[in-house]
Amino acid sequence: MALFEYTDFDRDIWERELAEFVPEALYDMHAHMWSDDHTGRADESSKGLRLPIDLDDHLKWAAQLYPGREIHYLMLATPVKGMDVDGHNSWLSSEMARDPASGANMSVTPDMSPERLAAAVTDGGFVGLKPYRTFAADPAEADIRDYLPEAQIEVADHLGLAITLHLSKRHGAADPANLRDLEELTGRYPRVQWILAHCARGFNAFMLEESIHALAGLPNLWYDTSAVNDLYAHYLLMKHEDRSRVFFGSDNVVAGCARGKYITYGRAWQYFAGDPTQPHCDARATLVIYEQLRQQRQMADMLGLTAAEIEALFCGNGKRLLGKLMQERERRT
Repeated sequence: MALFEYTDFDRDIWERELAEFVPEALYDMHAHMWSDDHTGRADESSKGLRLPIDLDDHLKWAAQLYPGREIHYLMLATPVKGMDVDGHNSWLSSEMARDPASGANMSVTPDMSPERLAAAVTDGGFVGLKPYRTFAADPAEADIRDYLPEAQIEVADHLGLAITLHLSKRHGAADPANLRDLEELTGRYPRVQWILAHCARGFNAFMLEESIHALAGLPNLWYDTSAVNDLYAHYLLMKHEDRSRVFFGSDNVVAGCARGKYITYGRAWQYFAGDPTQPHCDARATLVIYEQLRQQRQMADMLGLTAAEIEALFCGNGKRLLGKLMQERERRT
């Protein structure tokens, strides 16, 4: 594939603001791959997610984004309604097997039987599952079990898997039903490692303001920081959570490598591509992943994070969880 355009402006942002902040090794715990070979019956509504990229192209693009850095992944299946799920999972497995330090979470849909799920995990060497709210009847207001049936969670518990969870409901983690379900499920299934994507879907900080103290008391919760461009959301997470439970994610390439920023207002957020016609400033936009890293650097400065804490955020915490998941995988073989 032709990689995204990388501009002199992007490089200036990296060199001035990020190069001294981002450690020498990265574990990106939320990235996606896709192949059009597995489009299946997917309709046009999912076209924005279907950007073909394999592991080699991920590594080439990462070498531009984070020059000189070593990088490994928890790679997630791309959740596209109507796709060839089995074909996509098989391809993802074969791609990620080329990096023994990386792992992958397979796509799981609500109609997948526990037997089929367990076989796919074992055969593909997966370390976790990637359900998604768009597989629910009401993606905007779905309960967790609407797109991740409890029978599948039982399999994850038995096999010691991670589940990368993108919460539904308009208030995300602040929704009482989501908090109640997370409390119940983390207690009932202690061998599942629950990864709450996007700072517990905290794109707007109000969601974490109203939930972080409850979340911080739950067992086996982790958070990836992917695509969150709200400074206070990063601040709340790292101030009130156990910092060893938070790790870097990029949501590359579709979201993280868009040019612009996710902005917040009221109780909402949306993607904003920038307005290059503004005459009073340099109105060029950089990449969403750089906007995320800028907020994380500012958060680290505000909280006085040590070099060791920054290294753990970008490398150590993710590496530790992947090591645990890979040990579980070895026990299954």
